[in-house]
Amino acid sequence: MTDDGVDREALINGRRRNSSSTNGPKSNGAKSPLVAQIPVLQSRGVEIARIPGQIRRIDPRRYQVRSQSRDRWYNVTWQKRFWRCNCLFSVQTHKTCKHIHAVLHRISETESEVQSELCPRCKRSDKIVRRGFYKSKSGLTQRYNCKRCDHRFACRTGFEGMRYTASTITACLDLFFKGLSLRSISNHLTQIYGQRISHITVYRWITRYLKLILSNLSGLTPQVSQTWHADEMRIGVDGNLRNLWNLMDHRTRYLLAIQVTKRKGAAEVKRLLDSGLQASKRTKLTLISDGLASYHKAVADYSREKGPTIRHRADTALAKRDSNNRLERLNETVRQRIKTMRGLDNDRSSRIFARGFAAYYNHVRPHSTLKGKTPGEAAKAWKPTGTNRWLSLIRYDRRREV
Repeated sequence: MTDDGVDREALINGRRRNSSSTNGPKSNGAKSPLVAQIPVLQSRGVEIARIPGQIRRIDPRRYQVRSQSRDRWYNVTWQKRFWRCNCLFSVQTHKTCKHIHAVLHRISETESEVQSELCPRCKRSDKIVRRGFYKSKSGLTQRYNCKRCDHRFACRTGFEGMRYTASTITACLDLFFKGLSLRSISNHLTQIYGQRISHITVYRWITRYLKLILSNLSGLTPQVSQTWHADEMRIGVDGNLRNLWNLMDHRTRYLLAIQVTKRKGAAEVKRLLDSGLQASKRTKLTLISDGLASYHKAVADYSREKGPTIRHRADTALAKRDSNNRLERLNETVRQRIKTMRGLDNDRSSRIFARGFAAYYNHVRPHSTLKGKTPGEAAKAWKPTGTNRWLSLIRYDRRREV
């Protein structure tokens, strides 16, 4: 290979690069002006894709790209095997112009690490190498080759069979837990990216990938301190009041357990403690809570029945060092999020929201007190492999780190 940009261009257009020049034989191995221009077109396409409002998505096979010099839009369409544009350069040369590169960059999955890919045949990752790209209506997809079993594959872990790209789906997850409603997310995708996606589709993505993320994170053992905070708060579910319980570590702010219940008895407190102790493997701790009588009874019964030593401090003043104000601040964050949703629809959706919020709070949302780290990073439970934390959570496989 003499030029990486030329080879990539040939792969994009679905045919091999012609070694001879169209205007005659090459002299002294010099590149033609068209070949030399290809990397420039790619970089310009990336620049266009990074500017909001420059690309409109009409449907999966049709896009519009704003001209950078005139007040007009160019049509980029998928025609059988190729992306075509009606700009002058593409019409005259039948090559991939900067507008097509912009569309391909927008709809492609841009975060893929070689070491993170796993061969589907031999289930190994030590002999995986990149083998170019293939172009489809879903953009550019990285091809891989396993030198161990000589198997070629294109990995879309977690997004197999999905119509939209990983960046669009993970953006919906992030916007939802940052406070936007489902309809606001749908409107945002339409205005900024030109993608007409129903709010019902966004909800299905959230439920599907939260289930996958929680399955990937099961079994994590955070390294937390011996001081925990517990508290409950009221939330609205289908016009009724429910209790949202939180159990947080004092040092790392790691949310150890969360649950939604109808009652506020000792059984609910013991269930909360059991979830936290199973996750942290602690045998001795200090629990800080408010003056609810259920905590006193649950701590005494749990220590007697299951053995861990629990020191309980209840109804402490806010001025003291062991106050419960850290968890009260978390409750305020939850209230702000639920206020946007105007309550939850049913008990099932409330449980999905609670568990999803725990994953978002622990592993996605950075904490200013932790110097920009997430509670999961502070507790050394999980560390992302890229800038897109949601994508790292979806593709995380704990078995490969053992």
